[in-house]
Amino acid sequence: MSVMTLVQAINNALDIKLADDKNVVVFGEDVGFEGGVFRVTEGLQKKHGMERVFDTPLAESGIVGTGLGMAVAGLRPV
Repeated sequence: MSVMTLVQAINNALDIKLADDKNVVVFGEDVGFEGGVFRVTEGLQKKHGMERVFDTPLAESGIVGTGLGMAVAGLRPV
């Protein structure tokens, strides 16, 4: 078992699931290009593409609605 910070562990887990399941998508405020406020998703957009790791507008209700729609359509939104 490797020693890593909590941020590194979350990034690693998301990376593994994105590689493992093509239906997993990660989206939210600044999670794409910037890698999130705490850089938890840093490098994931570059590795897995803009279609699967992307930024959203700042409207939380829109994020929730988008996630719900994706889940109903068979995707696994994070």
